[in-house]
Amino acid sequence: MQSEVLTIYNRAKQPIGTADREKAHTNGLWHETFHCWILDDTAEEPMLYLQRRSDTKKEFSSLFDITAAGHLLSHEKTEDGIREIKEELGISILLSDLHFIGQFRCIPNQVKIIDREFASTYVYTASLPFEAFSLQEEEVAGIVRVPFREFFALCFRSQTYMSAEGFIETNGYREHYKNTLSLTDLVPHSLTFLQQIALAINELIQERKE
Repeated sequence: MQSEVLTIYNRAKQPIGTADREKAHTNGLWHETFHCWILDDTAEEPMLYLQRRSDTKKEFSSLFDITAAGHLLSHEKTEDGIREIKEELGISILLSDLHFIGQFRCIPNQVKIIDREFASTYVYTASLPFEAFSLQEEEVAGIVRVPFREFFALCFRSQTYMSAEGFIETNGYREHYKNTLSLTDLVPHSLTFLQQIALAINELIQERKE
């Protein structure tokens, strides 16, 4: 498998060179990623879609995370990251369909690698039936919806669980999933990162109500 070459930045996000993904993670080099959260704000209770990472992933297997996300290669622009949505979820979306909510420093808590990301972050607002998702098996094992209000409260530690419902897919077979999730069920992003995301999505929800 050909190594993924990433653009490397300093802390001020000035490009300083390139490195393969393994070296970037081993040495804690800053690089850019694309994040997209899918949000259904058509009802009174906005719902956020989360992906469940595949059981075979080297990092954070079986944990819940951003709806779609991935690294940007050295030859790609930020907007090229939209390919991740199609690859991981099987959903075709135009860049014009997305709401840009900011670029955030994302450093998940990990032991074996140091993943320092400038995460260009978007929200796609849509009410999607679970049948609309065609998952990339080696990357994604399921999709759930959680009440955004509960996600927000979880990020700010005002409650310890949020309700989740969706499906888990194994060898092409989908099984209904309904459970409560805590922070330990999520990829271990820092609370600061999660709180910034929650605030930015909440601001978008309020803007769309006006």
